[in-house]
Amino acid sequence: MNELEQTVKRYLLGELSESEQSALEEKYFRDPEIFNEVLTTESDLVDGYVRGQLANNVRERFEHSYMTHPARTNRVKFAAALAARLDQIEEPATESQERASPRSWWQRLLASLRGQSPTLRLAMAFGVLLIVVGGVWIILETRRRQRESEQAAAARETEHQQRLREQLRQLGEQGGRANQSADKQAAVEPNPQPTPNPTDASAPHSVSLALTVGGVRGGDSNQIRTLIIPPGTTQARLLLNLKENNYPGYRASLQTIGGVEVFSQKGVKPLLSKTGAIFVFTVPAHKLAAGDYVLTLRGINPDGEVDDLSKSLFRVEKK
Repeated sequence: MNELEQTVKRYLLGELSESEQSALEEKYFRDPEIFNEVLTTESDLVDGYVRGQLANNVRERFEHSYMTHPARTNRVKFAAALAARLDQIEEPATESQERASPRSWWQRLLASLRGQSPTLRLAMAFGVLLIVVGGVWIILETRRRQRESEQAAAARETEHQQRLREQLRQLGEQGGRANQSADKQAAVEPNPQPTPNPTDASAPHSVSLALTVGGVRGGDSNQIRTLIIPPGTTQARLLLNLKENNYPGYRASLQTIGGVEVFSQKGVKPLLSKTGAIFVFTVPAHKLAAGDYVLTLRGINPDGEVDDLSKSLFRVEKK
């Protein structure tokens, strides 16, 4: 088997990389010799499969890759039925002749039609040719649709990442303004102020707090940040920036300092940025009473084991 035959066989068995598949497809559309090689190799594979002549590893690859499409499966069934019919009408050959001159189902079909009428020969030959060419077309169409699907998924993921970055930027600005306002108010008015009217239309629907990574692996921090929740707030967003993104999945748990869990989230996927992995957790404001909390972030490795990565402390104050 020469190099071209080996490449075509690997192509039909789905063993080529994406770039190698594209290169071969471009070639056999321009080169009739390569196109004929694809047809011949495909015919030999189908014939070898229906006659049980393929090695076990090749047979498994053939079933896993080639026969995943219903039309190609129908072609294999047709070849099996045709081979069985040819076995019935072909004159028996001696074992020595079979060893000396093995023939594929295509060659045996042509031999069996020599005594038939020209019209029948032409019709059957044309029908088989349509099946063979159709099989190759199905492979090409399947590859094309797979590439289009992958490209569309990549585009959607890029758009999703861009939206998350914009939301993160807005959240950071909002959280910074809220913290600055709270600091200024505390400096100018050290005494507690009257509680605002809960129906005040100027109250924000959400507040944000950027947490520092602390404990476990992220480094310790003695500074406890404060999340101020005005009346009318419906949700609180907690932002956490982890320098490394070494896990396929994450799990978050928010507990009071006394150990009561008020929020948890599994299968967390971070937003990737130049500074690392950024996590955004949205907690209903009614679950947060005034007091101290700890946000625990855990990483889940490919084996399913869970590692503690960070424990971030913060304080909630309600106005």
